[in-house]
Amino acid sequence: MPQTTSSYDGFQDADLCSAAFAEKQDEKDKLTKLREEFYIPTKGDLINRKYGFRKPGNDVNGKNGSQGHDNEKCIYFCGNSLGLQPTRTKVYVNRYLDTWASKGVFGHFTNYEGGLPPWLHIDDAIKEQTSKLVGALPSEVVIMETLTANLHLLMSSFYRPTKDRWKIIIEGKAFPSDHVSFAIGRVICI
Repeated sequence: MPQTTSSYDGFQDADLCSAAFAEKQDEKDKLTKLREEFYIPTKGDLINRKYGFRKPGNDVNGKNGSQGHDNEKCIYFCGNSLGLQPTRTKVYVNRYLDTWASKGVFGHFTNYEGGLPPWLHIDDAIKEQTSKLVGALPSEVVIMETLTANLHLLMSSFYRPTKDRWKIIIEGKAFPSDHVSFAIGRVICI
């Protein structure tokens, strides 16, 4: 069997698991700068029971200063659902809201100077990028709906149970709405 080598072979396990090693690797990583493209909640934000971000310099009790690690950014491992919010999201959403407010229904299909693509054709604006991402031709890519809506459309279009083939297997911790989209057949949770 051929031997594989890793650039980490010369390190002890304790070194590989240290914060100093991780920080050094981050410094060398070209993608590290992308961290600034996302809002990352602080530990204080997560335990704060009030709506929105805490004001910088206030601890979770609203006092000046910080207790413990309240202002330390979280390490975020949740990649499903929405994930972290990109910092540009508000700008894009507000541009569409401004178009809706100032142009009404015309925002569906009219290009405006300085505006974003009309809502009706928004999927066309990202077909080229998405096709590269998934390794397909732009004509083979369709951007649509949410996962739950797409699951429902898939089931209503293609699910044809028979006497022998009628079970649907889905993971037990899927979103509740995903379970509902499969409710037209028998669902077995795994």
